[in-house]
Amino acid sequence: MSYQSEWACSSPPNCTYGKAASWPELVGKKGGETMAVIQRERPDVTGAIIVPQDAVITDDYCCNRVRVFVDCSGSDDCSNATVVSVPKIG
Repeated sequence: MSYQSEWACSSPPNCTYGKAASWPELVGKKGGETMAVIQRERPDVTGAIIVPQDAVITDDYCCNRVRVFVDCSGSDDCSNATVVSVPKIG
C-alpha cells in the first residue's frame, strides 16, 4: 500500500474492478492487518490510507483508493488501532 505523494486518483471511466469493492469482514481488525488483506486481494488499490475515524476527508471518488477508518483515540500508532467501519473502494 502506498503513502507516497506520487499517488494519483483514478476515477471513472479509468477504473478496473477486481475481486472486492468492500471488506465488511475486516471491521474490528487492526488497521495494518486490514491494509495487508486489501493489498493481497486488490493490488490495483494503490492508495490505501489509515484514517482516524473523526478526520475530515474529501468527498471525491477514486477507484484505486481505500480509506481504512480506525479508532486512534488514546494511541499514537493508528496501524494498531481497530477498524471501525467497512473499508471500501472510493
